Amino acid sequence: MSRRAWAELLILSALWGSSYLFISVALEGVGPVFLAFARIAGAALLLLPIAWRRRATLAGRWRYLPFLALPQVALPFVLISAGEQHIASGLAGTLVATAPLWLVVLGPVLALGRPTAQALGGTLVGLVGVGILLGGVGTGQTVHGLGAAMVVAAAVCYAVGMALVRRWMSGVDPIALTAATMATAAVLLLPAGLVDLPAQPPGGAAAAALAALAVACTAGAFVLYNRLIADVGPQRASLVAYIAPVFAVAYGVVLLDEPVGVGAFVGLGLILAGSWACRRKPKVRTLPADKSDATVEAISRAGNVGAMPKRHLS
Repeated sequence: MSRRAWAELLILSALWGSSYLFISVALEGVGPVFLAFARIAGAALLLLPIAWRRRATLAGRWRYLPFLALPQVALPFVLISAGEQHIASGLAGTLVATAPLWLVVLGPVLALGRPTAQALGGTLVGLVGVGILLGGVGTGQTVHGLGAAMVVAAAVCYAVGMALVRRWMSGVDPIALTAATMATAAVLLLPAGLVDLPAQPPGGAAAAALAALAVACTAGAFVLYNRLIADVGPQRASLVAYIAPVFAVAYGVVLLDEPVGVGAFVGLGLILAGSWACRRKPKVRTLPADKSDATVEAISRAGNVGAMPKRHLS
């Protein structure tokens, strides 16, 4: 990749990794449900005009939006915010990176076909990393079980969302899809957001964190992500999924004084290695010339959960 592409990749990773820091700050002034609603609604207001100017549409697939917006945006944003009331922001950023692992686990339920041996191996490696983090083994933290469980549940929601995007929204303009999904999620969360309305306006730091989440970490980051995809392709752009958690941990340690130990880095490394193995396409063996067309077709149609694309996780 060019220097410009690497710079964009690092900026994007820094933005998405910082979302957990800003959530932690915003929670000092607002509740988790209102935080998620404000972030989603703000991003929708910014992205809808962009989609309108691009004349981007969902090609008649509007009926799927409520069923996609719930696991892809509304539920995970609330769960992450609620979970961060109890656990460190760096741990939250690391646990969200487990989404590809849960995609393999849920593959049979989501009708994704049988996972490859490589994907199963990567899942086991990643789950060992999850066990280290949740057990607090050498991490320097005492992990709150419920808070960690809510963030892991958010990662499961993201995995379901990935599968639904592939099934229902293949070929749809990504900015149109994200703008419509954000708008739908905002409508779904509106009643609960009003119930969780803060008794008084949030302080300056919390308000600034909310603005940063909506403008930079959601709307702006997604536009940058699409630009990166256009420049270097989706495979290289997906590297952000492995760099962003490192930023999340670094922000928590440096800016929020969160404790960290060797075990935290071991757990993070195992999760990222496992996720990489789950998403990496296995090499296809070249068949001898005498192989029948039927055999070639059967191989090409074989299910491969490990090759699923990854969407924005934060």
